[in-house]
Amino acid sequence: MIPLGYASMLKSSASKRFLSLGLIGAVLAPAAAAQAQFKHIPGSFPNPKKWTEGLECADVDNDGDLDVFFAEGNGYSSAGTKQQNVLVINKLELGPVAFTDESVARLGVHTSNARSADTGDIQGDGWVDAMFANGFNTDLPFLYVNRGAVQPGFFDFDGVARGFTTAYSSACSNFGDLDNDGDLDVIISDSGSSYLGGSGDRPHLYFNDGNGFFTEDAVAMNAPVKKAHMDVQYVDIDNDWDLDFLGLNRANNTGGNHYLMLNDGLGNFTNISNMLPGTSSNVYEAEVGDLDGDNDMDMFFVSLSGFSEGSINNNLNPSGTLSFSTGGTLSNSDDNEVILLDSDNDGDYDVIIGSLGSSEKLFNNNGSGVFSTVANDFTAVGDSTLDITVADVNNDGTYDVISAQGESGSTQWDAKLYANTGSADTVAPSIIRQEEVVSGSTSPWVVRSEMKDQVMDDGVHYVRAEVDYVVNTSPQTAAVTMPGLTYSPAVLNITAGTTVTWTNTGTGTTKHTVTSSTPGYEFDSGLFSPGETYSYTFVRPGTYDYVCTPHVAFGMVGQVIVTAAAGSVNEPALDMGGSGLFRFEMSSSNSGDLVYERRFTDWAGNVTVSPAVSVPVVGSGGSSGSFTVYGTGASPANYMSIAGLGSPQIGNAIQVQVSGITQSAVLLVISLNQTNTPLFGGVMLADFFSQLLPLATIPSAGGTGTWNGAIPNDPLLVGLDVFFQAGTTDGSQPGGFGMSDGLQLNIGL
Repeated sequence: MIPLGYASMLKSSASKRFLSLGLIGAVLAPAAAAQAQFKHIPGSFPNPKKWTEGLECADVDNDGDLDVFFAEGNGYSSAGTKQQNVLVINKLELGPVAFTDESVARLGVHTSNARSADTGDIQGDGWVDAMFANGFNTDLPFLYVNRGAVQPGFFDFDGVARGFTTAYSSACSNFGDLDNDGDLDVIISDSGSSYLGGSGDRPHLYFNDGNGFFTEDAVAMNAPVKKAHMDVQYVDIDNDWDLDFLGLNRANNTGGNHYLMLNDGLGNFTNISNMLPGTSSNVYEAEVGDLDGDNDMDMFFVSLSGFSEGSINNNLNPSGTLSFSTGGTLSNSDDNEVILLDSDNDGDYDVIIGSLGSSEKLFNNNGSGVFSTVANDFTAVGDSTLDITVADVNNDGTYDVISAQGESGSTQWDAKLYANTGSADTVAPSIIRQEEVVSGSTSPWVVRSEMKDQVMDDGVHYVRAEVDYVVNTSPQTAAVTMPGLTYSPAVLNITAGTTVTWTNTGTGTTKHTVTSSTPGYEFDSGLFSPGETYSYTFVRPGTYDYVCTPHVAFGMVGQVIVTAAAGSVNEPALDMGGSGLFRFEMSSSNSGDLVYERRFTDWAGNVTVSPAVSVPVVGSGGSSGSFTVYGTGASPANYMSIAGLGSPQIGNAIQVQVSGITQSAVLLVISLNQTNTPLFGGVMLADFFSQLLPLATIPSAGGTGTWNGAIPNDPLLVGLDVFFQAGTTDGSQPGGFGMSDGLQLNIGL
């Protein structure tokens, strides 16, 4: 499955990047001591001065730079003039600030009172699609489907055909995997007959069928009516690995001003809106992220109290109980938009505010969720900002700010670019939580990870994730020794999924390390003494350099070259659309040890790799298992019958029953081999001379004997055939030996 925005993460070539960085030096000069960190670059965008309610960046043509959608259309509380939906293409190959308006060519002529533009890969084909949410019940939701490789970054206007046939009064929509099935669903806000007042309405949940076709499910949404619904956010508020729904409303509503609804993991929602602390009725947006470093999702509101910004802190306890508290407030102006950005690369989210009545603002986080205003943060521009976003539009490793204007001061309604003159992003994504594949589970295997990086804006963070994996049907191992100040072999060639073990075979007290010098791979044994070992598993094909830290000056360096194994897979993960959650899906027909490794790469190219995991699993080739009697009546000696009872799957108890016994003792053979060898006038159906287990005695019980056993809970056994046969000395039978039918067990899951 292709992740949200995966294709947009493809980086530009080295030559293109070098050209861009050279031009940036001339256009975006380094900040002087008192200069704003975010410097206004006039005339950056070609679009004329239009009332613009929303914007979002995505790489629509997969050329390695970020393009921009603008949602334009006049109207505050009622519909004004409709405007063309806008797509501006980034021409980074021509310079660091080179955008062209190609809206009509790429989208077609489509006008609306657009309130937001949202992007996601709805078909899982690696190409970004887009939705425009439209206000005032004047138009249907507009869905644009990328033509992909056929015509990159050109779109078909395809909403009606794909399920969007009703007009709403919408301020926002957002894509996210709400039922954990590996595709992007969508919630669209609806304020009913009156955009900012009236009786209100309910948000609309549409499930994706996996191919980009949508069906509304009002029962699963189960939302109450609220007025003036402005913003759709997804957040795993209770750390249970699914996306809950947070909807922000510019109104006073009964049962809580805003929506907070818990997801059961399958896309069915339960209303807990009354748990949120009270806010003002001026809220247009909140942003979600871990603001205080305790690994749960907090919220930062515009107009939390009156017109003052501030946070609501999540006090989730280890038992999973939710509670919230209100933090301090800052500023006091009518503002519309908030985004989270680690503007100083210190590992926590700072806050940028898009201000309706003054310049944009930056609040610095002290790491504990306590914020302070930063002076000289933005070039002072008097405009009415309705939306902002952050994006590294010139691929220099810093996140710039784009603002969109409207409502008042029409001479300033041009979109604005604020170039970030601060330090480049050198902080790799952090892995906050991870699920692991359960031993013995069946293909496909699905796990999720939560990551945190520099940006969080309506679920957009510009990080892509992928998984490398292989299923080993037998253990794959390799060895390196350290007899002195060398690794032997110095260059080791292995296949993906191999575990390499280094052994210090030296004498005396000389200690060594195995320390990676490959970016993103931080394996490090630490010092280990003669006789001690260190192991690491390699999954991703490539070349891995490593050194002995104390002895690198003596030339003690090594290299592991990994080539793809049979069945090696690299699969992009799905960005689920909120809280930095990614969904990884792996599948194979093989049973054995699933060896997998997850990799996270941000827009600046910083990489984090989680260590490989190896776990025994069952491939899709596994069966439900069976008992089959064979060889019935094969000879006169075949006078006993045999049957298998129980569920023939791993981990289950089974019973083998032999009937027709006339002697006092019977021997049962359990074999891995089937045979048809004559024996004492009978037929040996299971190989008596190649037993899996020793001969087992079945005591006589009125002519019937039973043997009770169990199939080990080992996925490696799935699909294995095991053969049983009973026999006993019996002078009345030909050759003096009586035998049963054969019994074949095929072990299943």
